[in-house]
Amino acid sequence: MTLDSSNFDKTKSLNSMLSLFSTGHYGIEHAYRVFKLVERIAEFEKLEGDQVQIIKFCALFIDMGREENQKNSNFGLKSYEKLRKANFFGKNLFKNNLTHFLFQSQLNSPEDVYENMAQFKLENREEALLLYKLLKDALTLEAFRFGNFCGADLDVSNSKKMVLFASQFQRKELNVDLIVEEIENWLKEIQ
Repeated sequence: MTLDSSNFDKTKSLNSMLSLFSTGHYGIEHAYRVFKLVERIAEFEKLEGDQVQIIKFCALFIDMGREENQKNSNFGLKSYEKLRKANFFGKNLFKNNLTHFLFQSQLNSPEDVYENMAQFKLENREEALLLYKLLKDALTLEAFRFGNFCGADLDVSNSKKMVLFASQFQRKELNVDLIVEEIENWLKEIQ
């Protein structure tokens, strides 16, 4: 199946996109878990429209630039650059300063995020900070899988409602074909 070029710079097959993911701990299964966690948190937060789509997009692709055992490098920026080079940013929805900010700020502390906001021309800084926190919380919840979850690292109160779900979800066996199908359907839906 190919994606409609109205949303992506070049028509790409989803299999081509999947080839951008690693095959280790930060592969498509990890990306899908973060995608689903951020989707649920966004529901609790009552986010709508473009906010939900941007945060889900970032959740899905934020770690694709991360390599195994890589802890402290800016994998979000590497992921952003990998997507940019492969022309996977939508012409309108995802190719913007907010998406770039979310990818680039992933390893920053909240204090550093405030400082880094100045380099991006963000229309709504409160929105950007909330989406940053939601994405960070989804990644923190996914840490159950790695055995290093710490609830004190959650910033958004609604994320704390997801702890039991996240601990159960990390044990769930995932089917890559079903993940691909769900992602394809989501991409069709947002075009």
